[in-house]
Amino acid sequence: MSVIQTQKWLYEFVNQCSGKSMVDFATIQCETLCNPLKKVFPKVHPQAMQNELFIHGLFGPFEWYKIEAVVKELEKQNVWKIVEKEFQYLKNIWNGPDVPIYIFPIKKGMLGFGKNLRKNGVAYKEAVFLFLSTDLSKEEVKAMFAHEYNHVCRINLIKLAPERTPLKDSLIIEGLGEYAVKELYGEKLLAPWTNLYPFDQAVDIWKRHFLPSLNMKGLNNHHPFLYGQKSRHLPKWIGYHIGYQIVNTYQEKNGPFKNNELYKKSADTLIAGSKFPNKE
Repeated sequence: MSVIQTQKWLYEFVNQCSGKSMVDFATIQCETLCNPLKKVFPKVHPQAMQNELFIHGLFGPFEWYKIEAVVKELEKQNVWKIVEKEFQYLKNIWNGPDVPIYIFPIKKGMLGFGKNLRKNGVAYKEAVFLFLSTDLSKEEVKAMFAHEYNHVCRINLIKLAPERTPLKDSLIIEGLGEYAVKELYGEKLLAPWTNLYPFDQAVDIWKRHFLPSLNMKGLNNHHPFLYGQKSRHLPKWIGYHIGYQIVNTYQEKNGPFKNNELYKKSADTLIAGSKFPNKE
């Protein structure tokens, strides 16, 4: 597999929406964009897949009248070709799996850090989805893809189903993904959450909240730790921040590493060798 030419699906979606009533738009979107995904996700109903993608940034069906212009601009920027070239490069240096990559416009008004989110992605064992706006640089597109494709590599390496994945692996998956961005493209393209908190504060939260829960299984149970939850005294994006800092400090203490050597290390190894204490 490689980068799927989703622009063809998107143009078909727009064509079918033209002249149709409002009640049809969501159905048309599901049929044109999500029905084809059954080849990769045969056990997932297309409507369930559509709802899942909405969560991560897929544009709303009522935005159909804007999509043609967005797709044309993304094509003008060679987004599909940029991602394809980067995919072949990263697959080679990381010895990664051959999975399909789907590119769609991002939802209008999706919020992140107090302003509209310009890009987002989600990775599964079987595929990568990128949700992009038209105002991204080539380097930003490459960095977003590298983060998500690194997730695919890691998920396929550890071979754990979502419900069996412990919190420590969720942290390391995010940490490795963003460390790959730093390694490939430099600190200027790192996500803002990598430097949100002073080290002492992060270590204190780690000791009080994360250490006792590192073996908690199930991705759904990890959301408060990753994204933050006020009721648990977990600040915004704290798990992402800690995951990155674990990997970054491990590399500082034990690196440098060649090619994909760092990315194959276990969560326990990375935590034990980082600057975060691995005992309560």
